Amino acid sequence: MDYYTPENEAAPGKRCSRAGGKVRAVAISIEDRQTDAWQQRAASLADDRLRYLTGKRLRDYSAKELGKFQIITDVFGGFSYTEDLSQFVDKVLSLLEVGGGFYTLVQSVHLEDGKDRPTTWYLTELEDAAGRDQKVCSWLKKTTCVKVTCESKSDWNAPSELINIRKICSDISVPRMKLLKYEAGNPPGRRFQLEQ
Repeated sequence: MDYYTPENEAAPGKRCSRAGGKVRAVAISIEDRQTDAWQQRAASLADDRLRYLTGKRLRDYSAKELGKFQIITDVFGGFSYTEDLSQFVDKVLSLLEVGGGFYTLVQSVHLEDGKDRPTTWYLTELEDAAGRDQKVCSWLKKTTCVKVTCESKSDWNAPSELINIRKICSDISVPRMKLLKYEAGNPPGRRFQLEQ
């Protein structure tokens, strides 16, 4: 929305650089959270610049329905809530163009830098086939054709990882995991095990 807000209507500090209106954006949510302002702005733009898709999970959309993207973001969305983390990452990466980036975060996890607090209650946990704890970022770095960077945030209320996955070629292979535990919550408690 900030990208498409005219300069004279943008609040100070909320102005975005514009590229002549060439950007197309797609928002996906299971629930319809469009506001009146969103609908008015989208209707004022030509060529389907803003699309808002609701009612289905990401995995239920075809590549034809969505297209390819240069940037995909997910903040407390599918990455934090899915019961099949491998399938979710695989789907996101399949929608990225080579050179594109996926930006997400996950809270209450074992941090890549190892600086999480001993009293942390973990919401997303991974283990290897032998039952040893694994880190989300270490698992993601085993994916082929990507470059993964993680920024550990041990000083946040819940230890969190800011994750950037850059797709560097098309032959993606995400290490498979199986779900061991899923407890409903906001976000849910989940435990996965890497398959051999």
